Amino acid sequence: MKRFVAAAVLLLASGGALHADAAVREKLLRHFGGWYSYYPNSRVAVMETDEVAIPGFEAYRVQRQTDSKRHQEAGITLYDAAREEVFVGRVLHDAARAAARRPYDPLIDGPEIEKNLSESFGSQATLTVKGSRGSLKEANVAVRQLSQVWLNLPGFVSADGGTILLGEFQSLREGPVAHRRSLLAEKPGVRLGKGEPVVVEFIDFQCERCRKRAPEVKKFVAERGGSVEVRFYPLVKVHDWAFAAAESAAGLAALSPQLYESYEAALFARAGTMSESAARQLAADVAEAAGKGKELAAEVSSGRARDRVLSDLRLGILIGVTGTPYFLHDGTLVSAEPELLEAMIRERLGEPPAPKAQ
Repeated sequence: MKRFVAAAVLLLASGGALHADAAVREKLLRHFGGWYSYYPNSRVAVMETDEVAIPGFEAYRVQRQTDSKRHQEAGITLYDAAREEVFVGRVLHDAARAAARRPYDPLIDGPEIEKNLSESFGSQATLTVKGSRGSLKEANVAVRQLSQVWLNLPGFVSADGGTILLGEFQSLREGPVAHRRSLLAEKPGVRLGKGEPVVVEFIDFQCERCRKRAPEVKKFVAERGGSVEVRFYPLVKVHDWAFAAAESAAGLAALSPQLYESYEAALFARAGTMSESAARQLAADVAEAAGKGKELAAEVSSGRARDRVLSDLRLGILIGVTGTPYFLHDGTLVSAEPELLEAMIRERLGEPPAPKAQ
């Protein structure tokens, strides 16, 4: 969103701390300390800001600093004191629009917001206002994945139309780790293996790092008697056949984990020559070889496979997945850097660190 993003970046660099309640700041520190993905020696700071003003909510700027440039993060959150909930997601703010103090008009403001959202997502996006939460208007943001396939995401619009929130409010009583556990448990992914530890992975079959890290993590977990739970996270903005591959994989996984594993291995091996039609044909070949061709066709044509992919995409966005691959262990999010997940699990299992490479 060109106009909104520019304003959002500006507010992260400006606006000094006010006099935030110490107890609230402490709660937010704990929450975002568990929300950010794992990285050793992370430092989180919370400061009140007046750059975004939403009646009934307190605005805070949250920053995470680490020794890694890839893990420097900053953003704005809103705190709902009445419900003891905090917003987690993207806050996009247009200071000029907010200063105009004109009520949000869906006929006038909606098309402009949709245009900017489409630019931000790299795909057509629509906005539908459907209710209210205090002074915020509840909204649904639909993002096109394929020609007739849309991903629905929760959001909010301020009464003046100057602030857009993409995400959800989370309870400070529950905490982000417990929240992720409960969401992941609602609908299990593709489980490969039966033991502990369990590592959840969000992958895109067209992602080069996924082709490298997914087998590494699977081997590491298997050596400890554990299992991997696969979730589909195709990045349609940059990958042209990723959704077709994910839909096909979901269809095969519904028939058996073994068929899914055969397909994943074949996809990773042939990724350099793959296309949307080739990904679908490869899945059909895997199913036919097992005598399951009609069953796979039914999973895809019924929409069940597609819906599983959309469910995983929505889940990933709501729990903080921002790319691929991403991993989770016991509710903690971990990015794709080599040995980062392995080091965390070794520490949790009481194992000695891996020997340093000579």
